[in-house]
Amino acid sequence: MKENKYIELIAQHLSGEISESDRKDLMKWVDSDANNQALLKETTQLWKISEEYDSPFDTNVNEAWKKVEQKIEVTNDSKDSSAKVIRLSNFKQFLQIAAVFLIGAVGLFFFFQNQEPELFAFNTNDEQTLDFLLPDSSRVVMNENSHLTYQDLEGKRIVTLEGEAWFDVKHLDSIPFEIESGEAKTVVLGTAFNVRAYPQEDIIEVSVERGKVAFFEKKNIANTTLLPAGKEGVFYKKEKKIERDERENENAIAWRTLTLDFESLEMGKVIKTLEKYYEVKINLDSRSQNCRFKGTYENYELGTLLEIIEATFDLEYKINGTEITIIGEGC
Repeated sequence: MKENKYIELIAQHLSGEISESDRKDLMKWVDSDANNQALLKETTQLWKISEEYDSPFDTNVNEAWKKVEQKIEVTNDSKDSSAKVIRLSNFKQFLQIAAVFLIGAVGLFFFFQNQEPELFAFNTNDEQTLDFLLPDSSRVVMNENSHLTYQDLEGKRIVTLEGEAWFDVKHLDSIPFEIESGEAKTVVLGTAFNVRAYPQEDIIEVSVERGKVAFFEKKNIANTTLLPAGKEGVFYKKEKKIERDERENENAIAWRTLTLDFESLEMGKVIKTLEKYYEVKINLDSRSQNCRFKGTYENYELGTLLEIIEATFDLEYKINGTEITIIGEGC
């Protein structure tokens, strides 16, 4: 896709790593069309937003709750200490009441002034998904065993995610939407994409359906990649590196659509998709790795799909608990 080539050049331009010939090519392309100029403007804005995270913000949910509890305790203590019966003259009584109201008003003013923005938290358990709107009207669909928080803070929409979720982010000019997922961050203005970031897995994945996102290592802003629609980014936790690839199909969100789509895909990649979707371990005979499998399968049981693969390539599969072995020469 031609646009993707120039997004690459824009990224090189913004990072200062573009050659003079590529810069001239980029500027010529930008000047040729108003849409290209808009793309450069939006991408530059997204890049600048991502640069603001040199000093990473960490949302500490437990600490936030402690502060709320402390404020509640202080309020309760002050109520208890004021519950005393004191005989005063009418005038002194008036002064006492006035003082109580004044102190209470000042206390309430500072209490509300010091309130942190409301923190919203969402959880899912085994075999449970959750579809909802955030306060900014962005739509989120959470996969099973996931935890998500949302907070409006200092002109940013801040999300933390453990697990997997699909986002359709409402576009708000100059108000970025940031997702902190373990060691990686994703920053957008408005787009649709999927993030998979389970703590027990060795990778963090972002798959872009629509729009553009900046995907980077939380503690190293230089390790940033721009992902346009149709691209996937994978952050490898051990190696601290990000790789970008084509978004070959819709299987990144199969957990949400309940549909697996294979368009002449190598069996090696098919198996990885099935392992993730059905949460099983599948050992595939090396002789069948390059066989190509196709078809769209909506809400299929794993056993039925294995039988289709078996018949297609004249293979044989065996199940041992949550581990499956597929043997045969195949194609």
